[in-house]
Amino acid sequence: MIRKPKIDTVLPIVPRPKGRPRMSKKGHAYTPPETRKWEAQCCAILAQHTPAEPLDGPLIMDVLFVLPRPGYMCKKDRAGKLKHEPGLQWKYSKADLDNLWKSLKDAISLAKWWRDDCQVTCGVLLKCYAELDGDARIEVMVSEAGDTPESIWMTTRAQRGSLLR
Repeated sequence: MIRKPKIDTVLPIVPRPKGRPRMSKKGHAYTPPETRKWEAQCCAILAQHTPAEPLDGPLIMDVLFVLPRPGYMCKKDRAGKLKHEPGLQWKYSKADLDNLWKSLKDAISLAKWWRDDCQVTCGVLLKCYAELDGDARIEVMVSEAGDTPESIWMTTRAQRGSLLR
């Protein structure tokens, strides 16, 4: 069953992966300053969409991470034809998708969309380059899980044409 998102928004910010924890001279772990700065900027944008009450229960979080398109993907060949398609293109190099997701979930936790990011039980994550004239951004949809894990999994299998089960 497809649920209407509780939150559906586009964040006009360049996605940034979660930085590795650093150790102080006294042996305490801390988040790198660049990561904290990005999370604060993202939180300021997210705060505009914070629900009146934090979301409760199991949640589904679908995210499209759109990173800046590199210059080589904007070039034309000698015939004047684009070497790459003008639409969204898969990004299958660094940064790791899970680190992008971690930084976004931490920023959302700071913005108090939910009680804790452990409430996110499933979702679809995509990482790609922007359209030819598009901007970097993060598109986020958060909805209540509602269905059982088995029904969500079986629906996913059916959509992908899996022969198992």
